[in-house]
Amino acid sequence: MTVWAPLRLNVARLRQRDNLAELRKRAAGAEELLIDVEVEANGLAITTARIPDGASVHVDGRIEAGLSGLELHALVSSRWEGECRRCVDTIGGELELDVSASFADAVGDGDIDADAYPIDGDWVDVGEVVREELMLALPLTPLCRDDCEGADPERFPTMADGSEGDEEPEEPAMDPRWAALSQLTFDEE
Repeated sequence: MTVWAPLRLNVARLRQRDNLAELRKRAAGAEELLIDVEVEANGLAITTARIPDGASVHVDGRIEAGLSGLELHALVSSRWEGECRRCVDTIGGELELDVSASFADAVGDGDIDADAYPIDGDWVDVGEVVREELMLALPLTPLCRDDCEGADPERFPTMADGSEGDEEPEEPAMDPRWAALSQLTFDEE
C-alpha cells in the first residue's frame, strides 16, 4: 500500500506491447511518463534524524519502458532535521537524491527480481521507492560542524584529530563496589 496516493501511477500506456518495433521505440525513450509531484512527509524517521511531519517532499522525474520492465529516474528533495551527536543541538539540512529504480512483473511462481519493485496490474508505487531512498539517506550520526566539541568541552574534552595531548591520561576512579576485586591474586600452581 502506498504512503502517498499521488505517487501511485498508472503505467498502462507504457506497457502496451503490440510488436517488437514498438517495444524498441519505447525502450529508446520515445515514450515516458513524467512525474512532478509534491507530497507531505509523515512518519519518516530513524533514531537520529527525521523528515519533519508536514515537510514537503518533491519528486521530479520520469518512468520509461525498458526491455525487461519499467525504469524510474527521478530527483527527490526534502529537508531533514536531527540532533548533533556531540552537542545535541537541533540541526538540519536538505536532501537531494538521484533515484533510479526498476519495476517488473512477477514471473511464473509470483516472484520478481530482487532488485525490482513490483508492477501491480497497470500500477506502480513510486512512493515506496521514494520512502525507502529518503530513509536510507537520513544521516545516522548527524554533526553540526566538524569542530563541534560537545555540550561542555571543559568537562568532557574531545580530541577531534585523534592526538593524545601533552599530559598523561588520568586513571579512572574505581567503583567502590568493585574495590574488593583488586585484592584478588591468581597464582599459578
